[in-house]
Amino acid sequence: MVKIVVIGAGINGLACAVKIQEHFKSSDVLLISREFSPNTTGDGSGALWYPYLCGATPQHLLNKWGSVTYRFLHELWLQGGLNICAIPIYCLYREGVDQPNPKWASNVFGYQTLKEQELKYYNQLHNNQYSAGTRFTTFVLHSTTFLKYLKERFERANGKLLVGHVTSLQDPLLIGYDVIVNCVGLGARDVVPDKAVFPIRGQVSRVIAPWINQVIINEASGNYVIPNAETCVLGGTHQENDFNTNVDEQDKKFITEGCQEMFPGLQHARTVKHWVGLRPGRHEIRLEAEEQRGKLIVHNYGHGGSGLTLFWGCADNVLNIVRRELNNMATQVKSKI
Repeated sequence: MVKIVVIGAGINGLACAVKIQEHFKSSDVLLISREFSPNTTGDGSGALWYPYLCGATPQHLLNKWGSVTYRFLHELWLQGGLNICAIPIYCLYREGVDQPNPKWASNVFGYQTLKEQELKYYNQLHNNQYSAGTRFTTFVLHSTTFLKYLKERFERANGKLLVGHVTSLQDPLLIGYDVIVNCVGLGARDVVPDKAVFPIRGQVSRVIAPWINQVIINEASGNYVIPNAETCVLGGTHQENDFNTNVDEQDKKFITEGCQEMFPGLQHARTVKHWVGLRPGRHEIRLEAEEQRGKLIVHNYGHGGSGLTLFWGCADNVLNIVRRELNNMATQVKSKI
C-alpha cells in the first residue's frame, strides 16, 4: 500500500490532500502542518477568485488551473451552505495600460470590457482617470468556513492530520512515506530549499459594510474592496521581500482612505480588524515532480495572491502526476520481475 504525505495545510495543501485521499481510498494519506485553520495565511485573505501576483506563470496554465477552480466553486455555490458568494467584479485600469485580454476570460461568466459610459461613471465616482475596465461574475469565499470544509472532507475520506514542523524534505516526520506532496508555500524557502520564493506582504482591513455588493479592483491605486458573506475586506498592499507581519499605520491609512474614495459610505463602516499576511511569491508557480533518494516528491507552491483562484486545478494536476508516476514505478517493477 502506497503511503503518501502532504505538507502544508493552506488551501493548496488541503485540496491536494482531499484529491489524493479520495482517489487512493485504500492508501494512508497524512497531512502535516505547523498551523491549521484558523491560523493560516488563507484565513486572513480576501478569498477572491481572480488571478493575481502569479509572476510569469504561463497564461495557458493560469487558464487551465483557474478554470477548473472556477467551475468547482460554481458547483459548490449552486449546492449552497458554504457562504460562497457569486458577485460582480469590476477591474479598473489607469491611463497608459492596454486593455487586458486574459486567456481565462472565455471561461468565466459575463466577461466584458467596460463601455465608455460605465468608465465615465466610475471616473466620476472615484475621482480618477481610468482608461479601461472589465467586469465579470466571480466567487468570493468566507475563507475559514471553506478551509474547514476541505479539512472535514479530507477526514471523512479517512485522511489523517498531524501538527508538526517539517524543516526539510529529509525531515524525520517524512520517513516511511513513498510520496511527498510539498505545499508549504513561503516555507519552501527553507524546506526545499528554494530561495526563488519570497514574501509578498499583504495588509488588509475587515469592516462591516453589508451595503457593498460588488468587488472593485482599482489597478490604478492598488486598492480593492471585496465583500464576503460576513465582512468586507479592504486592501491592500503587495510589498515584495517584506517579512513584516505587524500592522503598519501608514498602510492602514492608505487602505482606509483609498477604499473610502471608491465607496464614500465606507466612512460609516465598523472596523472589525486589521490583518497582515505573507503571500508566497515566486517568478513562476512551481508544480512538478522530482525524485529524491527513491522518493517521489511533487512540488506545488509559489501561488502568490492566487491560491484561492488556482487551488482545485492545481490539485487536479498534482493528482495526475502522482497517478502517472506511481503507474510508471509499478511498470518498472513488473518489467524487472
